[in-house]
Amino acid sequence: MDHLCLRKHHILSGKTQSYGLTTMSKHARTFLLIINVVVILFLFSQKLYAKALHFIAYGDTRQDIETIEMPQVKHNAIARVIRDMNPDFILFSGDMVCRSEFERFREVITDNYVRDKMTPLYPVIGNHDIVLSGEINIMLKDLFKKMGVFDEPKEEEKLRVRSWQVLCEEICGKLDPAYISYLKEVLCKTADGRSWYSFFKEVNGLKIKFVAMNSSLPDDEEQFQWFLGELEQFHGPKIVFEHYPIYSTGFHGCIELLNSNSRASRFRDRYSKIFNDTTNNILLVISGHEHSYQRICKTDKQDGIQFPVYLVSGGGGARLRGQGECDVSEIPCDGFICRELTTAYHFVDILVNIGDKNNLILKCKVLGLRFDLEKGLPDDDTVEKQFVKDRLELIDAFTLNWRNN
Repeated sequence: MDHLCLRKHHILSGKTQSYGLTTMSKHARTFLLIINVVVILFLFSQKLYAKALHFIAYGDTRQDIETIEMPQVKHNAIARVIRDMNPDFILFSGDMVCRSEFERFREVITDNYVRDKMTPLYPVIGNHDIVLSGEINIMLKDLFKKMGVFDEPKEEEKLRVRSWQVLCEEICGKLDPAYISYLKEVLCKTADGRSWYSFFKEVNGLKIKFVAMNSSLPDDEEQFQWFLGELEQFHGPKIVFEHYPIYSTGFHGCIELLNSNSRASRFRDRYSKIFNDTTNNILLVISGHEHSYQRICKTDKQDGIQFPVYLVSGGGGARLRGQGECDVSEIPCDGFICRELTTAYHFVDILVNIGDKNNLILKCKVLGLRFDLEKGLPDDDTVEKQFVKDRLELIDAFTLNWRNN
């Protein structure tokens, strides 16, 4: 009897042990399955992330003439939000400062884009960045003497040299060398006097060329021939950014684009046909100068947006301005229509993805704070308190699809 009980006990123990091993095996398989799923999801998310290119565009951060010695409080508030969005890089559409207050601009850039995470910022020249004041004329005179030029140079040549000096000395020469290293090849090591450049970014194997132009030099033959060469060398998608808008129904549109002798009009007359030639694959033309946001484009019969799309983003801190005080229908726009004009401190947030190897998808959002000019603009402290990521308005949103035919 005892023997039978003992045998029965062994049998039961064996079953229990077998059951325990089976249970452990199931748990292990479940655990491994979970791990595999997590790894697959991680790799898939990494693949999706690798396809995306995220950048910001904005400009016109300068203070007004009466406050040029003040810190750029509004710009700092905007830059702080941009930094927290962690973009891959930033396009800056000019008018960093009024006259020569570059240390104010550099403070904001250093505090936001250099210290925590190095976020590259690609600048272009604005008209206020190269104002030829008496102090700057003296500086240029000494520079021309060193170059062996003793006759009084023409204004165009002064602007050309000053433009190069701003980008290569005030920006490349005085920001942290470790930070500004991304600009050395494309800008800081270019030929003397050249203040335009280009660079590539890649989205999952598809290259996009970014072309930075100096619209304050509309008659510069070297820049014009260089631009034609950039188009010839690369036939893929391009994004152009510069300061003077080709089209605008804002304050400056009425004053400058109706004046055939202005730099803005001369730049438009020389480059607009090239920009608008769809065989050149220019997707966006981003500018500043107008202290507002504008989206100017053409649409097809199905109300689809055609290329190129013109974005005016000049709400980086300078005093906002609204619609121009003229008959805007008289402004030459070549059939392009202003779909949106908003007086807001803002920036443009652009995410680029690939649908397939020949399909580029640009998701564009404009984020900021609108202000009613008739009620007056807020002071720096108010903007600093209000311009917080969670409180920003969605001013505009649209999606662009480009396919390589």
